[in-house]
Amino acid sequence: AQSDYLDSLTKHFQTVPLVKQISEKSGLPASYVAIGFIGFAFMLVLFGICSGLMVNVVGILYPAYVSFKAIESKETDDDKQWLTYWVIFAGYSFLDHFIDILFFWFPFYHTIKLIVLVWLFWPKSLGAIWVYNHIVSPFLKQHEGFIDAALGGDKSS
Repeated sequence: AQSDYLDSLTKHFQTVPLVKQISEKSGLPASYVAIGFIGFAFMLVLFGICSGLMVNVVGILYPAYVSFKAIESKETDDDKQWLTYWVIFAGYSFLDHFIDILFFWFPFYHTIKLIVLVWLFWPKSLGAIWVYNHIVSPFLKQHEGFIDAALGGDKSS
């Protein structure tokens, strides 16, 4: 089971050129390289070294690049995954402005943010899809008429 998991991660992370290049030069599977990068970013954040930058690199730059790759690929499943991530990220980003004011002093605050963002896009957890299906979609469907009216549109557009 663990081998299957690492094999699927290797397949996923082989699409990231830097991970693929390091994997080929080092002889390590791409999954190990990716886990190493994430572990390194996690340790920097844990110790407060460039924590805001690391959270943005992992939560914005990596998903942006993989979204580009998804758009350029012929498959459509990954398009939905990354579009869903960005919908959830938009809500997360909006809420983060308020949460940050209250909790920036909290120990391991950036570490928790990093864990949440990785959970949202990690290929095996697909947390963004879970959040969308269980929280965002039901909420928006329930309030869709009100939101459409407030935006000056109708439900049919």
